[in-house]
Amino acid sequence: MPTRFTEGISDNEFTSGMIDDQSVADSVMPKNAVRHAVNVLFDRPRGAVAQRYGTTVVGSGLVGSAVITGLHNFRSSSASNHQLLASTGIVIRYLNNSTWTTTVTGLTSGLRTRFLTYLDRVAFLNGTDASQAWDGTSAWETSGGPLDIANFPVTKYATLLNGRVCAAGNSSVPNRLYQSSIVSTSSTISWTSGNKNVDVFPNDGNGVITSLHGTSRLILIFKDRAFYRFDDNELQRIAPIGTPSNESVVTDDNGVTYFFGQGANTVGFYMTSGGFPAKLSRPVQKWVDAIDPTFYGSVAAYTDGTKVCWSIGTVTIDDTTYTNAQLVYNISDHTWEARNYADSFRVFSQHILSTGEVTVVGGDADSNVQTMNVGTTDNTAAINAECEFGPRTFGNRAKVKRIPGFITLSRDFQGLVVHMRTDDKDWKCLGSIKQREQRFIHQAQGQTFFPKITAMNDQEPFVFEGFVWDDVTDLGYVK
Repeated sequence: MPTRFTEGISDNEFTSGMIDDQSVADSVMPKNAVRHAVNVLFDRPRGAVAQRYGTTVVGSGLVGSAVITGLHNFRSSSASNHQLLASTGIVIRYLNNSTWTTTVTGLTSGLRTRFLTYLDRVAFLNGTDASQAWDGTSAWETSGGPLDIANFPVTKYATLLNGRVCAAGNSSVPNRLYQSSIVSTSSTISWTSGNKNVDVFPNDGNGVITSLHGTSRLILIFKDRAFYRFDDNELQRIAPIGTPSNESVVTDDNGVTYFFGQGANTVGFYMTSGGFPAKLSRPVQKWVDAIDPTFYGSVAAYTDGTKVCWSIGTVTIDDTTYTNAQLVYNISDHTWEARNYADSFRVFSQHILSTGEVTVVGGDADSNVQTMNVGTTDNTAAINAECEFGPRTFGNRAKVKRIPGFITLSRDFQGLVVHMRTDDKDWKCLGSIKQREQRFIHQAQGQTFFPKITAMNDQEPFVFEGFVWDDVTDLGYVK
């Protein structure tokens, strides 16, 4: 005799985020995970599926006519000198109220611009042009000043360690770490007195230095295929897992997370606190494998303190192409999201507003700086979201079940549409969600059911809270 589940089956908790079908088989897929999701969150509120917020252009004008190659929020001891800087390679501009104003010109085109703040100065580096320093209001310094800027090594990367500035990425000696003197009582450093250099395992087969990042009392030094740590005295080789992209490395209270793009089955996202790194990205390996190798060196990241977001370029997943994709790791929940934006973001920076609010801004490939995770559109474009839930078998996977339909539960439902697939059949669109609790009539019979929601929305983000499967009938084994 057929068995009926008369009480209804609640399906309303999705805290495990996205786990793709290359990482976990249907038979062991956690019920509270989803198979495929783009532009949705699982922590607002935790356990529901909510559309992400959008992006909004900063300032009234464009930054230039090229890809944004550098961003930096300069913070001075004098609040009137705070500046948000953006570079398009040849030109550096700062945000003057709502207008982007040119402050440095004539730089070599096609280079990434990186910045260092120390001793109330911001210095830029691009590995080719001589560095300059700025206090936020006066003319840029080309000599003297607290950073001894005329003698600052021509390098690509810089960070701080125990009162010294450390720099690397000189084209003539690409494995050398330059160290300034310790800051003096007059709040200056020197690159000609009290300075020193360290060569980081030159010609060890792991490429050249690609990144420097400070963590507490040591710095991590990355090459393409390895990373090292240095505490101002001892240099140690830690692991054969480096990075091709300085912009992919993010430091936060939990350690350092970064992208590694070398070797079959090792490409992925990793975390380290200075020891051997742990791979984080196993649940989204399908997405990782889809990253174009030519984009490895352009992977860029930011953190808002809760999540780390990596821009991964164009990827194709299950025959659908996402042109401006991001992978997002939730630090506390250890879960993953995927996003796709209207614009291609290449660099990111923290930006502290005059109100004290901490935001994140991204520089895109269309000359805009945009605030991330604000507003209901991507720079005026509606946000296209989708979430395919894991397989629903309602008990024994080998038995056939019959459903007459189901109830959807939503707190907000702007733009939401429901779809269903049974076993290996085609998707069926069942219609729009128009109320908080809505019944969908859908007579279906099979072993496995796959629900999905989609939305094209430029209004307040939806919040989807789950399904109730009532009157499911177990018809027994296939004969």
